[in-house]
Amino acid sequence: MVDPRLSPDGKLEWTGSEWIPVGTQTQHASGANVFTQQKIVDSVIMGNLTSQTIVQNSPEDMAKAMVMALEQIGFVGNIQSSNPSNQQMSNVKNLLKASDEMASRGIHIPGPTDLKLGNAARLTGRHKAAMEYYERALKTFRSEANKSGEADALINIGYVSLGQGEIAQAYADFNNAQAMKHELGEANGKADATLAMANLALAGNEIDQAEQLFTQALSIKEQHNDEHGIAIALIGLGNIMESKKDYAAAQLLYRQGLMIKKRQNDLEGEAIILSNLATVAEHLGNLSDAQRLTNQSIAIKREIGDRRGEAFSHVQLATQSKQRGDFVEAERLYKMALKMKRKLSDSRGESDTLNLLGVFYEEQDKFAEAEQHFNESLAIMKQLGDRQGEGIALFNIGNTNLYRNQLELAGEQFEQSLRIARTVRDYEGASDALIQLAAIAEQRQDMPRRQTLLKEAASVLRSNNLPVTGWLEENGF
Repeated sequence: MVDPRLSPDGKLEWTGSEWIPVGTQTQHASGANVFTQQKIVDSVIMGNLTSQTIVQNSPEDMAKAMVMALEQIGFVGNIQSSNPSNQQMSNVKNLLKASDEMASRGIHIPGPTDLKLGNAARLTGRHKAAMEYYERALKTFRSEANKSGEADALINIGYVSLGQGEIAQAYADFNNAQAMKHELGEANGKADATLAMANLALAGNEIDQAEQLFTQALSIKEQHNDEHGIAIALIGLGNIMESKKDYAAAQLLYRQGLMIKKRQNDLEGEAIILSNLATVAEHLGNLSDAQRLTNQSIAIKREIGDRRGEAFSHVQLATQSKQRGDFVEAERLYKMALKMKRKLSDSRGESDTLNLLGVFYEEQDKFAEAEQHFNESLAIMKQLGDRQGEGIALFNIGNTNLYRNQLELAGEQFEQSLRIARTVRDYEGASDALIQLAAIAEQRQDMPRRQTLLKEAASVLRSNNLPVTGWLEENGF
């Protein structure tokens, strides 16, 4: 007779052939080979995989079932970079519950599987759960003296820290992972850490450093024919070129990334890049191309059930309608996108859409409606702790007061926006705030202060390798 072993939560005991609730007496034939169906949940595994997953009561078999489910959902590599669809989000929620149940029964989950679980949790907005999976993976890898796995875990922990605004912690994790991969001689793994450092630099508006790191990682990924990594680097470089307003270069990089996503049959990645290309087409003034690309992106997002992505594309269509002068259609699409964002509880997306609606009303001199939407956006950004978003909302509120000649109030709001922009290194935001403060100085007939502020606005851009365009350029600054 095997002495019962309690599960960590004390609710179940191991009899030698299966787990049972504590206090239940069961009899098993000696030597019986007991099989059970591992029902992780039909919607998680999708298709007919559930009926194929009959596993023995062993940690190895259960871990295999978990990996199969993760791969079926689409979380394959240790480092993922895409936006999950609603279907994936629902599937992930069920799968994470199943993994927690397995862990409570004392079943050891391998480190690589925990990394995939963490990816699934992180990319569906469950950042606390993601950190728990990554830290469990880190502990497993360290107990196994698996330095490569430890570095992978640190990279993912760093991404969570970065998403929570803990820049110093993210840097430490990425830097340690990079050193480990270098020590192990894993050039491709070191490139993963370099991509992480590049995203860190991009988030901190350190554009030149980000560009250098993305370029360095791209070279290594190309040497190793790592198409997933190549695509991440290309998209990152495309983002940088777009931020520099070099739209032709951004377009080329996005198209290269799109070719890879099509080869990989990565529909989500394809839809995302099509949206990026649509934005570039807007900047280039090719509205018919922008609308075509957006509609292609929407078609894919609907096919894969990506409601969040679809809402974003409706915002793009609204902007394109506004540029064509169809304000009725633009307002309808903005409101539709806002409704979708609220239904999805996408607070950040809701805030962004509120800002766009505010600008839309502001451009039609509907300042009360504009200010209402900007204030709603500001409240959400404060709740999320998004300082850059807070600064943008304050800048927009300042504009509504400037246009209504409420100069003192507008000045206070532009000053607040400027302080935040400097804190988060939003150089374009800082330049914009300085320009509006110069406009207030002009209305007060303080021309020396106006000149000083405009020179500073241009200097902020030039000193951070950002182009001085538009009004500043036209007026010799």
